[in-house]
Amino acid sequence: MKKAGVFLIGIMLGVVGMTACTYVRKVTYPPNFVYLDDRQVVSSMAGLNVNLWRIDDIIANSETILPYQREEIIRLLLRMEAIADKLGAGTTVTNHLLIDENIDVFKDEVRDARNQVEGDPPNYYLAGRLSGSCMACHRRR
Repeated sequence: MKKAGVFLIGIMLGVVGMTACTYVRKVTYPPNFVYLDDRQVVSSMAGLNVNLWRIDDIIANSETILPYQREEIIRLLLRMEAIADKLGAGTTVTNHLLIDENIDVFKDEVRDARNQVEGDPPNYYLAGRLSGSCMACHRRR
């Protein structure tokens, strides 16, 4: 009985401590600050990668891109823009300096690629070049 009480108190203190950390973060950072935890960064980067692979696959394996493939590319690019927003695009500061330096340019490149794909006639050149944008930050070391 005594161990269960100590365990319960430990759990409660842990929850209160985590809540306090979140509150302190909200009050100590400026309003335009975006805090990115490691899981969010890894998940977002994985999402960008999956969407980019799909775009590259469509472009590389199609002699002529059909209307439904064009719509899929547009949908994937919109998803990538949304992911970039969650990574702090348009804000001034996150807790990841490399993301701060590159996310706005990357989002602009994704938007430009989408605008060209939506054009008449559609142009897939910039969409095909997007993976090179990723290599700017993720080059082999």
